[in-house]
Amino acid sequence: MTFDSGLKVLMRNTHSQLISSGDTTLDNLLSGGFHRDLVYLLYGDKKLTTNILLTTAVIAQKAFNNGGFGGGIKVAFIDGNNRFNPYNISKFAVSQNLSPRKVLENILISRSFTFDQMVEILENKLSTLEDVKVVLISGITTMFEGYEKQTFEDLLRMIDGIKQILWKTKPLIIITAPLHDNSLYRPKGGKILSHFGNVLVMINDNERYVEYTLVQHPYLPENRELKWKPRKPKKKAPLKNTTIDYWF
Repeated sequence: MTFDSGLKVLMRNTHSQLISSGDTTLDNLLSGGFHRDLVYLLYGDKKLTTNILLTTAVIAQKAFNNGGFGGGIKVAFIDGNNRFNPYNISKFAVSQNLSPRKVLENILISRSFTFDQMVEILENKLSTLEDVKVVLISGITTMFEGYEKQTFEDLLRMIDGIKQILWKTKPLIIITAPLHDNSLYRPKGGKILSHFGNVLVMINDNERYVEYTLVQHPYLPENRELKWKPRKPKKKAPLKNTTIDYWF
């Protein structure tokens, strides 16, 4: 173990590569995007947080000189919200000038339908993956089975499993969670989950705007951004009978 000067840490943080979330408002809140050496917890609206994971899974696969980690990297996607959509992934990959087939091939998906399955995946299966550069965990506490002692012990086991791959491959880790059942400001999972994340962002979908609140960050102050919704809904394009095969 060695000591680093404060200036050295500042320079490292300033010049480290950032990965865009695909959400301009969130990127502004985070001063550019996601740092690979930080663990992110996004909590709040399930649809919005999942969409951020989906777009990040694509952008991370762009070339290094184009804002990504390079083509061919592996992305682990643990889906506890059952919202992974390969069709939307394919459309977004096309918009980023990437091959939908290659993008989907590089995303390793594991779905959990019970809290026990989520525990098993994160505690025992995740750390067996090799060469994973990005770990995206959707809805880590969506199926939280209550607030008993055993449930919180299971959550600690999941976090230990995440730490194993963090030590192993040092990937970018982004976790999403719903709001606590009895709170408008805390994530479901309580202090155990919020203390694990280096960066905490709360995302709320209101009638007129989406609110992004930077609750915690190691070197950015607390902040708040609003994304206003258009007053008049945009006209929807005519429906087309396209399938996912259209993008290949």
